[in-house]
Amino acid sequence: MKRAGACLVAALGAGAGTASAQSGVTLYGVADVYMEYVKSGANHAMRIEDGGLYQSRWGLRGKEELASGLAAVFNLETGLALDSGNVQQGGRLFGRQAWVGLSSTTWGALTLGRQNTPIYYIEGQASAFGFSPYGPLGRLQNSGPAGSSLTARADNSIRYETPEIAGLQASALFSFGAERTGPPRDADWLKAVGLTYSRGPLWLGLAYERTYSIAAVANADRDERAIGATYELPWFKLFVNGRQATRWVPGQATLKDRGFHVGATIPAGPAGLVLLAYGMQRSVDTPNRGQQASIGYQYSLSKRTTLYANASKIWNKNKANYTFSNVPNEVTPGGVSNPQGIMAGMRHLF
Repeated sequence: MKRAGACLVAALGAGAGTASAQSGVTLYGVADVYMEYVKSGANHAMRIEDGGLYQSRWGLRGKEELASGLAAVFNLETGLALDSGNVQQGGRLFGRQAWVGLSSTTWGALTLGRQNTPIYYIEGQASAFGFSPYGPLGRLQNSGPAGSSLTARADNSIRYETPEIAGLQASALFSFGAERTGPPRDADWLKAVGLTYSRGPLWLGLAYERTYSIAAVANADRDERAIGATYELPWFKLFVNGRQATRWVPGQATLKDRGFHVGATIPAGPAGLVLLAYGMQRSVDTPNRGQQASIGYQYSLSKRTTLYANASKIWNKNKANYTFSNVPNEVTPGGVSNPQGIMAGMRHLF
């Protein structure tokens, strides 16, 4: 089953050995840990953290050939915090993914369970740093007041994905949310669509999602939309990503965040890669704005083992309060401090 926009998170499973066309089950995973130093005003911290490139995890991916071009497929994936050994996603055993379905080379794939959303794939694909905590996608675009929690995964969901036709591939997802029997009946419902185009060096992606009555508060809805593109040349690859999130809370003013980031990856010798990114996020109709610049370097010791280092700084304007790794900024009557951080780590695929 080919996922729309094979983003970093989806691709790592393939790097560790995706299940082939034959029936079988694949055990795969990521072990990723780093050391960082973060400073923001008078606040600072040095520590070991998980997931400098990809969040650590282990998973099982399976496929059974049923007939010509038709297969039963499943994926079970657990998020881990390597610095503590704890399970992520609120302690869920398979908090990253847990789904089963049918895949056809003719009509596409239909899957049910806890699944990644179209916007998650598309934003990750269009980011030079992916969802790294030192990239603008992870720190700015998914941390604003309106979009403070990217809808990356949906429980109780059904997803359909078309086969790729002339470079185009579409996906649609509906989540039954909290599955309440009383009002609001649409608590945490999610409707989402995604469209990607890939041909030669060009990749394009669009996604739209609407979440209803968040946390069972009637009409507390969130609207998320994203557009992304990449273009690969022999000596570098360009990334562009834009996103808007709107949040409606009954009895309060509508919140809207709008942001973008651009980036590039540049090969440095046969095993090295330099990463660059700049992003900006602002709260619409307010002077609150965050800007971030990031630089990184990755060195592949093998196809499965990578050493990396990243550095980044955020500039907060007015009452914007973007930061790294939950280290609090220093807030004064004059504004909010500008956090900066540096880190180095290692990622291993298995």
